[in-house]
Amino acid sequence: METTVIFWNNRLDSLEKQFTRTHEGVQKDSVIIEGLSEGLYNFELVNKNVRGERSLTATVQGRSYGEVYASGFGVRQVAGLSCIGFNPVAQSSSVKITWDEAPEGCTVKIAYKKRTTGEEVVVYTDESESETILTDVGNRLGHSDDVLDVSATYILSGCIDPIVLPVQKEHLVVYMASGTRIENTLFEGTDTTIMSAYVQQDKILRMVMTDQGERLIFCNRVAETSPLTIGNSFRMTLNDDQTVSVGGNYAGVNPISNTPTKNSVYNPVTGNFTMQYTVKTAGGYYIVEETLVPKTTPFEMEAAKPFGDMRTIIPGDNTSYGNAALYPFSSISDGIWGPFLATPNAFLTANVVGNPMSITVDLNQPLKLSRMILYPLQRMATARNDVYSIGNVSKCEIWGTAVLDESKLSDAAYWVDATDPSGIFKEDWVFLGFHEIERLDKKNATDQEIIDRGIYGHQFFIPESAGPVRYIRFYNRETINNGMPYSNPAYFYIGELTFFGYAQ
Repeated sequence: METTVIFWNNRLDSLEKQFTRTHEGVQKDSVIIEGLSEGLYNFELVNKNVRGERSLTATVQGRSYGEVYASGFGVRQVAGLSCIGFNPVAQSSSVKITWDEAPEGCTVKIAYKKRTTGEEVVVYTDESESETILTDVGNRLGHSDDVLDVSATYILSGCIDPIVLPVQKEHLVVYMASGTRIENTLFEGTDTTIMSAYVQQDKILRMVMTDQGERLIFCNRVAETSPLTIGNSFRMTLNDDQTVSVGGNYAGVNPISNTPTKNSVYNPVTGNFTMQYTVKTAGGYYIVEETLVPKTTPFEMEAAKPFGDMRTIIPGDNTSYGNAALYPFSSISDGIWGPFLATPNAFLTANVVGNPMSITVDLNQPLKLSRMILYPLQRMATARNDVYSIGNVSKCEIWGTAVLDESKLSDAAYWVDATDPSGIFKEDWVFLGFHEIERLDKKNATDQEIIDRGIYGHQFFIPESAGPVRYIRFYNRETINNGMPYSNPAYFYIGELTFFGYAQ
């Protein structure tokens, strides 16, 4: 039996490590010294045997790492969370985490419990990965098992344990919102009140729990308006008394605030929110009253792009402008929309008076549509007038069908333009609405509000009664600064079309 005595702190502290020699010469062994304060240490090692004989003193240096040292390391930030799949029965989501650039040597650990099995899952992502997919993440707001524990980890050479930075708690949940938006604004110099009602609009909530105990919730949609990237545009703070404070700016411009007459509140038993808030605009304001409930229906999905071009199959659809390389049909669904700067990257139809004002696209799968977004042509990021420039669509009529009747494809008379927006076209097509864009330029809106509208697009909702469709027939009924309603202008622009709905 031999013993190694280890001294440190100027020999004020020590421990003895006993071991049994199994062979002559160098024999490796190790010991862990518990409870060392953070810092640099000089250790003195002396060996002694059962006869009391001692070796010469050997000196080695070592460092104990702690919170102070770890505070010098960077944390890899979550750039965004998005829902890429939702199971309403299991109340669980598939979540995509998008990462900011990683500090050198940083590995991220994500820990959570699967909703359906309760299995504890740990996922690691290194600095080479820009995104991470998690499956079966619970959809219960604030439930500890559904929260993602995200922590940055560094493994140092010669260090026994990894450096693990404090855990950041993230949570992504899907809600449905129903309510009203009451707009009080100036329209062509006249005070106007407009009420919009909506039901079961999908809203994505991202809750971040701060070190100070705050529960911050970022929302991707204000009322029923077009979804935003989940940033800090619309944020809610869930207070200890279960009231909800709101803030942020819609589209980076319009400030969002609490209404003075009624609190927004959260019910932790049902998970429901009862919300009331105000959005200030340059020409007035609007008040939103809505109820948010945990989602129980299938998740709204965006129709995959690119869409199929049906113009070679269906007679009478509009052709491309002569410079098709600059204004190709494919621009309708290439995922790129304003501002376009050097290249318009839009679809422009042939400039011929009397041309049919229709195009037909194939969504490639049947969807029960919920809404669509029409993006105007925008050439410049700072051009207010581009959003409402001549040639951009101002009124449109949408039809859809699940199956094309092949016997009609050669019947030109069947495809003659329908000019009645009341729903009379063909018995095998579904009327999806007559839609008119909102003219912010006539509502005393600021330049930035108008520019942002072009970037976020004009959103139109599809009637709830409409069944699933695969083929969409788009009729342009009026372009901006072009004649009377239902006129037949010579051409029209579309920056991009996006459709949303539910897979069938």
